[in-house]
Amino acid sequence: MSAQSNHKAPEIIARGVLTRGSSVLVCRNLAKGYMYLPGGHVEPGETSAEAVAREFEEETGLAIKVGECQAVAEVLFGQGGHEINLVFHVEHPGELGESVESKEDDIGFEWLEHAAIVDADLRPRSIKAWLVGGGDPSAQGIEFISDRQDD
Repeated sequence: MSAQSNHKAPEIIARGVLTRGSSVLVCRNLAKGYMYLPGGHVEPGETSAEAVAREFEEETGLAIKVGECQAVAEVLFGQGGHEINLVFHVEHPGELGESVESKEDDIGFEWLEHAAIVDADLRPRSIKAWLVGGGDPSAQGIEFISDRQDD
């Protein structure tokens, strides 16, 4: 049996990079403690940009402006997990406070200093590495990063 046969169909996840000064907004899984960029699943009939805007509104109440897609990160993980993450630059038109309130009980939001990303449990690790490296797409366009996390 090949490794591919154990995996489910890829899930498409739209995520946003929202910054405030030298910090990036991250979402924390309150039960397990790890963090990830805010966003969520792309629903049938919606674009990935629409999905990231919808997810920000549903999870934080923030109405954001979605910019360019900056990275595409594919990751295989756990017991058959497979995600394709589309990472967008996003902006909020108003002033962003010290805290962002979660509209869902199982997640929280916090501002993570860029310098602290390297030591944070930020997932997937390919997006973490991209952010640690500056999080900037090359002049040629979108950066594609792929990782198989067998550990």
